[in-house]
Amino acid sequence: MALDGIICGLLTDELNFELSGQRIDKIYMPDRHTCILHIRMQTCVRRLLISIDPSLPRVGLTSSCRDNPAMPPSFCMLLRKYLSGSHIEKVTNPGYERIIEFHIVNTDELHDSKRYRLIAELMGRFSNLILVNEFGKIIDSAIHVDCSVSRVREVMPARIYEYSPSQDKLTPAEIIDMCRSSVIPVKDDEKARPVDKALVNSIKGISPLISRQLCHKAGVDDRKTVLMLTEAETSSLIRECLTLFEEIGNKSYTPRVYYGEDGEPAEYSVMKLDGYESFREFSSISEAIDSYYEERDRLIDIVDKKHRLIQIVSSAIARIMKKKEIHEKDLSEGLKADKYKLFGDLILTYKYQIRPGDKSVTVMNYESNPPEDITIELDPTLDAIASSQDFYRHFRKAKRKYEMADSYIRDDELGLAYLRSIKTAIDAADSDEDLSALDEEIRSEITSGSGARAKTVSPKGDPNRMVGTAKSGKASSRALREAAKNAGAAKNRQSRQSKALSFRRFVTKDGYEILSGRNNIQNDQLTFSTASRSDWWFHIKGLPGTHVILKLHPGEQVPSDESVIAAAQLAAFFSKSTILEEHLEGKGSSSGAIKAEVDYCPVSHVKKIPGAKPGMVIYKEHYSILVDAKVPAVQSF
Repeated sequence: MALDGIICGLLTDELNFELSGQRIDKIYMPDRHTCILHIRMQTCVRRLLISIDPSLPRVGLTSSCRDNPAMPPSFCMLLRKYLSGSHIEKVTNPGYERIIEFHIVNTDELHDSKRYRLIAELMGRFSNLILVNEFGKIIDSAIHVDCSVSRVREVMPARIYEYSPSQDKLTPAEIIDMCRSSVIPVKDDEKARPVDKALVNSIKGISPLISRQLCHKAGVDDRKTVLMLTEAETSSLIRECLTLFEEIGNKSYTPRVYYGEDGEPAEYSVMKLDGYESFREFSSISEAIDSYYEERDRLIDIVDKKHRLIQIVSSAIARIMKKKEIHEKDLSEGLKADKYKLFGDLILTYKYQIRPGDKSVTVMNYESNPPEDITIELDPTLDAIASSQDFYRHFRKAKRKYEMADSYIRDDELGLAYLRSIKTAIDAADSDEDLSALDEEIRSEITSGSGARAKTVSPKGDPNRMVGTAKSGKASSRALREAAKNAGAAKNRQSRQSKALSFRRFVTKDGYEILSGRNNIQNDQLTFSTASRSDWWFHIKGLPGTHVILKLHPGEQVPSDESVIAAAQLAAFFSKSTILEEHLEGKGSSSGAIKAEVDYCPVSHVKKIPGAKPGMVIYKEHYSILVDAKVPAVQSF
């Protein structure tokens, strides 16, 4: 949610208590909408974040770090000029408006005292950050608003700063007096509107979310107008408004962040909200806002990283699909090899019937049953012997095409299966660790030049064996560069392997340990190195997915039924995106909970496909189980 006027007013009081008298040490702007002030306290340095992002403007103390551009924006340079080394005198809010003002004192080069106001306007798409001098004149702003944008209020250098036009709403003090007098806090000209809209249009600083919550707590249908409310509903609504604004006036509120069913942060507020799965309490509004946006930014960052990786994999899939189409076309051309050989044989058999300049010949096809006449198109510039040799040449070419295309198509299918398994893993990733592991696999297996089907290098063309073998007798500089590049790549691989991420780890209710790979390289390591031959291996049936290992207790041969179901559900859950595709195409289960069939067997029954990419295996003597594709009741570590 965006900051409302009530949150801004309370946040201003907190910042005034924390920052009054403190020194502004450094100023950064990671982007044109974000300004970070390093505030030097007595015992530490705190970061004050001011964001005027149109979608989510905010102000507050933060613990997160951001990368700064090599060349700071011009407004950042201006702020450094006027505010570096200054002190914050106080922080104010003009009456529960979405504005926070930092009153700052600094000295100029003549050691004269100068006062400034850094004004953060947090009004959605009209958000702005403005620096004003002691005479109220605008020095500059992050976003310029001239007469072509707004004819009501210009925000330009050298203009006098003015607040946005007041909406003449009720203040919290007036609301408390009205509620204590049993008068509903709604203006007379708003009583014909629905209750939630009437509250928003009458009370200063209240958001639509808070107005709906007040109606919900009071048991009032927010679609009713104020005039339609019964006496009991009116009394209940007055009571809820009085409780809320007394808490605000007495500073007895508790900032909370609320989470939805998916565990993601949904809202933050100083009011206790209903209808959310869980919440977390904080000691200050700044901490609540920082936690809310830090988690939201993390989730947005994960979505962006997943999108980037999926684009890379999708491009690789498209390239292989294009190659496969070419190879399938070559395969269809190769099927004509027998026809070319037959034409060559028939021309040699009936060469006495062919005269120079003939464009075609009709002969008896003795290989068909029963024999029948067949017409063969000829090149008039060739005699019979040359024509037969031409068809034999087409026969050899088509035969080679068929053999090579058949091999390439098998490689293409393995490559597509491998890339789809990576795409499935990306869709299932829910943490930075998962995406880092997948990014490493993509770098080593796709973008490094190996592609989905690695190219073999002959010893003669291997640059590591060509150093010093140039025709001139001197060392080949190109070969030296290639050798150094390969050596550096090997060193990087070793360093990355030394920092390998751990597997996903879960523990079932009955104490069984379950391990799951984050990418195909980890799948290989998990199945063939970490797991013992007596452990049990799980995988979604017939679809790309992660390898799941169920660790058995010492001396045990068969796991419990509960642990088998939990491991199978994890295998299905981490392949959920692929299952959904099958489900939407009509190949999956019926409507409702999505179910998936999972194969499982002892690890000793799983074998790696020779020469295949990581994660590609075959298995035998397996069992199958049908489970829901959801997270089971397990504890993750």
